[in-house]
Amino acid sequence: MEYVKLNVQTYVEAIQQSFKKNAARLALRYREGGEEFKTLTYGQLEKEVNLVAAGLAAIGVKPKDHVGLIADVSHYWAIANLSIQLNGAADVPRGTDSTGPEIGYILDHSGSSFVFVHNAAQVKKINDGLKKFKHKVKMFIVLNNETSAKGSNVMTLDELKEEGEKLIKKGGKALADFESRASKVVPSDLSGIIYTSGTTGEPKGVMLSHGNFASQMRIIPEILSVSPEDSGLTLLPPWHVFGRITETMFLAIGASITYTDIKHIGEDMRSIKPTYVPAVPRIWEGVYNKIIGNVKKQGKEPIFNKFKAAALKYNHFMSMLTGKEKRPIARNIVSALGARVVGLLGALLWLIPKKLGDILVFKKVLAATGGRLKASLSGGGALPSYIDDFFRAIGVRILEGYGLTETSPVLSVRRMERLIPGTVGPLIAGTEHKLIDLEGRDVTKIPGAKGTLHVRGPQIMQGYYKNPKKTADVLTPDGWFNTGDLVVMNYSGEISIVGRSKDTLVLVGGENVEPTPIEEKLKESEFVDHVMLVSRAFGEDQKVLGALIVPNADNLGEWCKKNGIGGDLSAWVKDPKVNAMYRSEINKYINGENGFKNFEKIGVFALLKKPFEQGDELNNTLKVRRHIVMEKYDKLIDEMYASEK
Repeated sequence: MEYVKLNVQTYVEAIQQSFKKNAARLALRYREGGEEFKTLTYGQLEKEVNLVAAGLAAIGVKPKDHVGLIADVSHYWAIANLSIQLNGAADVPRGTDSTGPEIGYILDHSGSSFVFVHNAAQVKKINDGLKKFKHKVKMFIVLNNETSAKGSNVMTLDELKEEGEKLIKKGGKALADFESRASKVVPSDLSGIIYTSGTTGEPKGVMLSHGNFASQMRIIPEILSVSPEDSGLTLLPPWHVFGRITETMFLAIGASITYTDIKHIGEDMRSIKPTYVPAVPRIWEGVYNKIIGNVKKQGKEPIFNKFKAAALKYNHFMSMLTGKEKRPIARNIVSALGARVVGLLGALLWLIPKKLGDILVFKKVLAATGGRLKASLSGGGALPSYIDDFFRAIGVRILEGYGLTETSPVLSVRRMERLIPGTVGPLIAGTEHKLIDLEGRDVTKIPGAKGTLHVRGPQIMQGYYKNPKKTADVLTPDGWFNTGDLVVMNYSGEISIVGRSKDTLVLVGGENVEPTPIEEKLKESEFVDHVMLVSRAFGEDQKVLGALIVPNADNLGEWCKKNGIGGDLSAWVKDPKVNAMYRSEINKYINGENGFKNFEKIGVFALLKKPFEQGDELNNTLKVRRHIVMEKYDKLIDEMYASEK
């Protein structure tokens, strides 16, 4: 079945159309209190959503209200979110792993008086977090129906549905008012206020409208060729905009969604046989590490690596043959013809080894995906090149996309027919762009120029809630949004992200260094879990780059055992042999052969004895929060540079 074209103007319109067209189709598959799956068809989901939505109206939720939604990936989130939308209200989402003070700030700042919570434990946590604020929650609704949270302002989801049933049975003006709400929603109405966890500063409330989300639903399904026959497997947090848009898209199309988790993802891939799997880069890194770990245990690493190398060679020459190369400047006629000839000869040379690898090795890996996978979707951060290369070699398409919460979120995504490594695809339809270099010059029309990407289009946010100053910092009155990302445009329109303009490190010789490519390359080492480059507080010029490295404790532990080094991680990071090994790893990956200049080499480094954690050094999409790391390890950075003097 071909994709369904969605000509919709609001999120509500898309969902109501889907309910009507797909009543008998499977909508959601989920686990609840056991290992067996439960399911909801679109007809059953519609009934649930309407009851909950009526219940919200019955307890006092009004159109344009802000409703807190503190829940994790599950069918509960979908039901609560859709019920809020049908009331013409806006959701204010967050995950249960957020701290009480953080949620307290968000609910107070957004003025959310009604709050869905995933479980009863969230009630006390949020009440504690609200103690420093004057804001009061009128009603908590516990989604999983736990009754341990007490209070006159606490009710379960079932109790809310009972209120909805009463409103529907009573009829009259109250019912008529409720039933008219969805039809009155217009594109400019807020659908949600998503607070960015951010890598710097306090969370900002990104105001995203029904028109923002509808614009994505009109474009993305066509790019991905998603149809009602498709099935998605997800463990993405839906309160994050990447998770939200993939879930929204699947529900709007009439496809099915299966909710999984880290524990079950392997068996669910095999049993559900999904056609699409959206995930953040760290999930793909985890899948990669598991595959490589199994290969090593079986003693097949040498043969696996040979076939992987053959597949990469074949892919490289096929890219030359078909013109699907990462090149800022197009080849001239002679060079293009030469590339085609070289590509053809190289592809023929590596065709048989590549096909042998597919049959003898990669076929088994692909079987673990269920055998129906059309593509995997990656977003929420940069996909490391070695992960990208690996999955491409074994035959898994990764459609890497790019965007921000402020762009709701998709700005660009790779196309099925043009999978160019090192790029995040071309900008989606209706998106204007310009590139501004670090000196403020417009370099949009200069081939190969690097600049900060500015965009304008229907997916751009309305602004930051109650924060006109921050809004003005990134959004012009005529709609241009400064992404803050440094990019280079491919000659054929694909985008390569090279860093963040505010993260650029300036060395004593005036050299500008983008940390991201160096960090991502070093993370290819099996001994490196995270790395963050520093140049003394991002302001005080240094002769050399420094790096804070979080070791991969498991792999380092095995290495230490083989090399007769006892103790634990806190002892290993101080050991001279360990530090010498890490120096060797740094030199192995960050060198001229891999394209790094002399001033981009890492001069000093320190091994950290504590992993980066989500909610602390990592934000909720597992990106490093640089300002937090700088604050926590300020003294260590001083000591690291002092040792260089």
